[in-house]
Amino acid sequence: MSFLISLCCLLTLAAQTKWMNPLEQGENIVHGRWWNSELRDNYHRLPPRAEGKVRDAVWRLSRQSAGLSICFHTNAPSIKVRYRVKGGLNMFHMPTTGVSGVDLYATDADGRLRWCASKFNLSFKDTINYEFKDLTYFTGEDRGYDFELFLPLYNEVTWMEIGVPQDRELRFLPVTDEKPIVVYGTSIAQGACASRTGMAWTNIVHRESAYPVINLGFSGNGQLEEEMFGFLSEIDAKLFVIDCLPNMATERTELIYDRLLRGIAILRQKSKAPILFVEHDYANGSSSQQNIDWYTGSAKEQQRAYKTLQQQGVKDLYYLSHDELGFTQDSMVEGLHPNDLGMRQYADAYLRKIHEIFP
Repeated sequence: MSFLISLCCLLTLAAQTKWMNPLEQGENIVHGRWWNSELRDNYHRLPPRAEGKVRDAVWRLSRQSAGLSICFHTNAPSIKVRYRVKGGLNMFHMPTTGVSGVDLYATDADGRLRWCASKFNLSFKDTINYEFKDLTYFTGEDRGYDFELFLPLYNEVTWMEIGVPQDRELRFLPVTDEKPIVVYGTSIAQGACASRTGMAWTNIVHRESAYPVINLGFSGNGQLEEEMFGFLSEIDAKLFVIDCLPNMATERTELIYDRLLRGIAILRQKSKAPILFVEHDYANGSSSQQNIDWYTGSAKEQQRAYKTLQQQGVKDLYYLSHDELGFTQDSMVEGLHPNDLGMRQYADAYLRKIHEIFP
């Protein structure tokens, strides 16, 4: 009888879910950003003092959790995630799973990266729910895996909890001390139009390079502004990536040269980290001479600034061209933003360049 009672107690315990709020586990639990001590109560990307200094559009977008992740260790056979968001769930050209979803990856005891499929165990209601079921620990159940949960690319997370069976371990992993790659860019850097959050090119680069990546991509608002370079300069970076040309075509092209010279001067006042300039990844020029003219015009202005900086003696400058990105006609959704194939190509080009900079 005592054996049956003990067995029932164990089964009851396993059936119960213990929930933990990552923001209650310390100030260094949210990965993929700087200023964690100032942002301990939310999933934003710029510190509160940025409000009023950067333009309102940049500030609003900085409250979206692109590139942020939560890392934890567990040996649970199922992992649940529940959270709430503040904005619309999807966009006309980007699915709900990319705009508002989460994405889970695991690293096993042998260092192998494993994607965790949620299949149809998810629902998007007032509270969004994901469940990752039937997890198998091939390198030893007792050892478990280290997991990384990537947060929504285009929505503001207002509350989140992660749950595992009551009898299983759940331990959150703090942010590493390693210097990050810092990406300042546009909607493409923010993650449009990945089908799921792990497919944003910045998240791919993070996983496959093992470097921390800070995503400061702002949809429509990567405009090389002095205020943003000021915040970039506060980061003790391994590499700065300047990928703003998609937002600097047409009437803004004439601003590129001066803004880049001022912005790089601000960075170099505080940092000697390498700086990588990137051209637009457009693939819609095959049917539009106007697009070709716009994007080649902005590239020429960036190239002019790049050469001027070299002539001024600024060190550790690198360049990633449109041709190196290698986009094809199948790489984009609507001619502006990459699909998952484009995100993969974008990440591969970045990884090749990063390996050149850091052999």
